[in-house]
Amino acid sequence: MLFLIDVTFNFSTLGDRAEPLVKAEWKVEEELLEKGQFVGIWRKANSMGTMFILDLPSHAALSDQIRAMPLYPFFTDVRVTPLIGHPNFPQFARGAATHEKPGSKPAPDSILHLVDVRIEYARAGDKLQELVQAEWRASEQMLAKRQLVGIWRKGNALGTYVLWNLPDADAVSAQLRSMPLYPCFTDITVTPLVLHPNFPQFARPAEHHEKPV
Repeated sequence: MLFLIDVTFNFSTLGDRAEPLVKAEWKVEEELLEKGQFVGIWRKANSMGTMFILDLPSHAALSDQIRAMPLYPFFTDVRVTPLIGHPNFPQFARGAATHEKPGSKPAPDSILHLVDVRIEYARAGDKLQELVQAEWRASEQMLAKRQLVGIWRKGNALGTYVLWNLPDADAVSAQLRSMPLYPCFTDITVTPLVLHPNFPQFARPAEHHEKPV
């Protein structure tokens, strides 16, 4: 089961404990990666927390894992959204295969925006299938331009999360308005993100389209 976890905390509250706590947190995350349970992690651009995706067997396992994180006592808010893999982009639903250590490759030159889109599919009427296919093609074009970093469906079937590498808010707005399903969007929330210093691979746009089987 995939879960998007949105954690709010203020790094400045860690004081002298910041370095050992952060390193302990990274170690736990590396262990999750080794188990194939770590799908992605990013820092919030406002420096007030992180967002990450885990693949865990149950809600109970997720709760246990969050409470086991070394920084958990400093979390001021935790929000969880169940996700499912996108049928046209299955690669984004799998845990990372390797840990790309910082400094092993050039850091991604990424300006990231996580876009939470609520979609009322009924608005599409008889054109739903046509619009969905056109939406997928638009995302494939973004992938070819190295603008698509990730895409997932919401578990409640009421929309999608996309992670885009676009230069600014105006570019995000323009891209949203160009999407074929845009007339069906009922709510849009954009969260600026930056790469995580210990997991830069999750900020790299996808290099190829892994076609679904």
